[in-house]
Amino acid sequence: MLFTIIDCYTDEPAGLGVPPYIGTYPRYIAGAIVDSGHNFVYLTIDDLRFYHLDSRKKKKLPSEQKTNIKVKNRTVNADIARILDETDYLIFVAGVHTPGKYLSAIPGTVAEIKPYIKDLQCFKILTGPVTFGSGLYGGRKAAEVSKEGFDLVISNLEYKFPLLLENKFSSDIQIDITYPRISNFAVKGAEIVKQLPFPQFVVAEIETSRGCSRERGCSFCLEPLKGRPEFREQKEIIDEMIALNKQGITKFRLGKQSCIYLYKHTAEELEKLLKGIHDNVKYEVLHVDNANPVNVDEEKTKLIVKYCTEGNVAAFGAESFDANVVSENNLNAKPEQVYEAVKIINKYGAERGQNGMPKFLPGINLLFGLKGETKKTNEENMKWLKRFMDEGLLLRRINIREVVIFPGTKMAEIGEKILRKNRKMYWKWRNDIRQNIDYPMMQKLIPKATVLKNLRTEIHDGNTTFCRQFGTYPLIVGVKERLELDKIIDVEITGHMLRSAVGKVKAKKE
Repeated sequence: MLFTIIDCYTDEPAGLGVPPYIGTYPRYIAGAIVDSGHNFVYLTIDDLRFYHLDSRKKKKLPSEQKTNIKVKNRTVNADIARILDETDYLIFVAGVHTPGKYLSAIPGTVAEIKPYIKDLQCFKILTGPVTFGSGLYGGRKAAEVSKEGFDLVISNLEYKFPLLLENKFSSDIQIDITYPRISNFAVKGAEIVKQLPFPQFVVAEIETSRGCSRERGCSFCLEPLKGRPEFREQKEIIDEMIALNKQGITKFRLGKQSCIYLYKHTAEELEKLLKGIHDNVKYEVLHVDNANPVNVDEEKTKLIVKYCTEGNVAAFGAESFDANVVSENNLNAKPEQVYEAVKIINKYGAERGQNGMPKFLPGINLLFGLKGETKKTNEENMKWLKRFMDEGLLLRRINIREVVIFPGTKMAEIGEKILRKNRKMYWKWRNDIRQNIDYPMMQKLIPKATVLKNLRTEIHDGNTTFCRQFGTYPLIVGVKERLELDKIIDVEITGHMLRSAVGKVKAKKE
């Protein structure tokens, strides 16, 4: 049988799968299919969009002044009509829980998918984070998934695949979701790389754990619904990365977890993982993502700096520096704890690395619309952010978004009333942070004349080319030339924007 996986891209608090990142869901599913003895084809939503574009629009694509990021990430599989005609099972992987703006891709939604598949005769399956709801446009109650148009809507398909194959996908099944079920799939799924768009630029998202360690999680978060934390064994993680190595992947992000510092609870276990990767895996990029500030300590920070590559970022789920909001939503850390964690990471990670970026820095996530939010909330946020500035502490980036309210969370009991009440203030609050914190922070982070190395020329916007390095939260640099895309260059910084930089080509590379 032929299974066709269509990657609509995923983004959730614990896991990123929007190009150039390849998420875990399509890889694990591909591995399950290979393990079952069947064949698979990997397509992206861009393939499907391009297939449905009329011929006039297709002819215009090569000469566009602005890169069409809706169709940029097409795979090597050109004969879409034949593939869809031969497909027995069509599997859509979708779901955005932490909405953002993406430089060179646009995630697909269920509403977009449906017109594309309504006339197809194959069996249609929807899976991924979308099964918990989707918040692509942010700041509202997560849209519940409509099952219309799909034969099966199912979460954790990758774990259930062998049993679903036995029952011919007739209905969902209930099983324990544990890592041993997918250990072989994670390795065999590396084969998907052969079909990826731009495999030379892919950053593979690597899962280290699932679930939340706290007795009661944050009011908005879905991770506690996965239960107490389960950690993948070091050998399983390293075996998967070695398999990806064999397919040419050398850029990795240990991103699919709620806190990298919590991995198996001890510094010894974290070092066993990081040193094991260092000794057995070929990597040009090794970064992390989420970190709970209360778990940040000097010993583990030194390990991350030692074994990972420069430009690394620990995203702190601070969410708010308003003590009342912290208490009302049971947030991860108090403002003082976030401050101490920022100091620790700066102490060991602020030194500039070979690619021009500091080795390891914190990032701050702020969330609007939480319970207890008042007009004073932004004053508290600004007070602490200004303290970082005044003390010379670097932040790689501040991510600001409105809460997306998912069923099953505590915020679902509160609803959207706080969002609606305070929304008129959010733009002012956001602008206050961007102008008075982000902009001067960017000037400190990468002063003029800083040379950043190994940036990919990613998209055009008129006569400007936007470029970035590879990693967990790479800085976007605009070069005021229309450069050939998908090349590697070095850039000298010549100016700054609120969240990005302006530069000129220092050296072009083949």
